[in-house]
Amino acid sequence: MTAIHTLTDFLTQAETQFQLFDLGRQVRPLDSAEFVRIEQQAIPYPWPLQQHAWLGVHFFQATEEKHYLWFLKFALDERGLLISAGPKHFMDLVAETLGYKLTGDLDDATAKRLADNPYTFRPAEAKMASLHAKLGCQLEQAPSSYYQALCHYLAAPGQDGWQQLGLQGFADFAERLQQESNLALVCKAMARLPDEPLHALCQSLESAALPPALQGALLERLGKEQECASPDPETLAYLCRAFAASATNQARTNKLLTLLETQPSPSLLLAIAGRLWPDLQQGPLLDLFLERLADQPTPFFNQVFAELVTLPLLRPQVLAILRSPDRSEALSRAIGRLFNAN
Repeated sequence: MTAIHTLTDFLTQAETQFQLFDLGRQVRPLDSAEFVRIEQQAIPYPWPLQQHAWLGVHFFQATEEKHYLWFLKFALDERGLLISAGPKHFMDLVAETLGYKLTGDLDDATAKRLADNPYTFRPAEAKMASLHAKLGCQLEQAPSSYYQALCHYLAAPGQDGWQQLGLQGFADFAERLQQESNLALVCKAMARLPDEPLHALCQSLESAALPPALQGALLERLGKEQECASPDPETLAYLCRAFAASATNQARTNKLLTLLETQPSPSLLLAIAGRLWPDLQQGPLLDLFLERLADQPTPFFNQVFAELVTLPLLRPQVLAILRSPDRSEALSRAIGRLFNAN
């Protein structure tokens, strides 16, 4: 057996077939070749959250029918590079417990020892549902029993009937948007959905690439909510989050600008920073976002600003604002409090 230095080496030498998912801000595949470069510290982790990489590892052996999932979090340094001591320690713990036979049935005591380490976590229910939906489609499995119930509800959405819908049904639906009947169904229902099922739907949509027609329906619902006498801040935030897996475009950027020109809620600011941060690469939107963020209490500003700095694609622009002589007095004061707190 050759020397094992990385999680990729470990899974490969255990003769598993595996794939990786990022589970930080949303659920998305992580290319195996890209992860090798991350393990080699050649590139930063692209989607850090709280200075960690949050991974879903799906693996199996070709000779066995059973599939397995690990949920792992590993620390990143200030540059976003993977700190290799974490994966190495995790692999040592696994090898001590299982050897290099990673599949097969585990007794309760072995399963407890394997789970009892600082590198595992349990994803939020919505992320777990999205991951299972993605894997189910990939493995050509039937959707959950909640799926048909959701389709039936979307055909005639109302105040009753959604309470029995499971998050897995929403996730299964989000993975099947390319079916023309589903796309027409959700676009037609979007304007009429009550807030609670709308929020659940948006949570699932944030891990799925949205067809243009659905993006348009979401923008219309956003506009409708904005026109209310008292727009619901949580609904505005969930509707924005739904775009997370879709490429930025001018219509969305314009909508975010109009949302930020009012007094955005903390929920909306978190939705933009956590899900739509690629939009902030556009200078005017980033400038306005930071001005609105500066209006928030100091702990909130510090938390969100620190997260933005860790994102590799956004970090240069955020650091440039730290040096800019043109920033407002309010933003300068907020940044000053940030440095004084460190």
